[in-house]
Amino acid sequence: MKKIKLSLSIVCLLVAIDSYSQDTPTTIKPNKLNTTIGLGVGLDYGGIGANILYYPVDQIGLFAGVGYAFAGAGYNVGAKFRLNAKKDSPKISPYLMGMYGYNAAIAVKNASNFNKLFYGPTFGFGVDFKPKDKGRNGYWSLALLVPIRGSDVDQYIEYLENNNNIEFQNGLLPIGFSIGYRIKIDWF
Repeated sequence: MKKIKLSLSIVCLLVAIDSYSQDTPTTIKPNKLNTTIGLGVGLDYGGIGANILYYPVDQIGLFAGVGYAFAGAGYNVGAKFRLNAKKDSPKISPYLMGMYGYNAAIAVKNASNFNKLFYGPTFGFGVDFKPKDKGRNGYWSLALLVPIRGSDVDQYIEYLENNNNIEFQNGLLPIGFSIGYRIKIDWF
């Protein structure tokens, strides 16, 4: 079932990118926003942490995030595809993203030896909100994320419940959220 979900997620992402590419120009625009660094909360920030994002071209950005994920240090690497990169400095910029890294954290209160991070792909979409003041270098970024988790996460939770008498009051959410503030870095 997990492989079917992963396959469907990849197909949906590719269809969305392909349908958008029908409207994009054939030439790649020079990049105006080259690198940003962000502080935030979410899988793309490694939990509670930082993220660096580099745009080799206007439409596609590559990122890496690292942070604290309640069960240890989390990381994620991935790509961000801006949907309206054709426009000059849009105030609201929607995007699609895909990444690989931590996508589930099991943290056991008063028994940190059972804490464990799980890794896999995550897909999502979001919106960047840029300020009206053109002199500001920062902007807010929000995203809704769908982690593709393997059966090993459920098996580990079941193992802890059956063999160690650990009770989980909260289950894992099927979706995640991300919020962060990003600042443009001028290298030269």
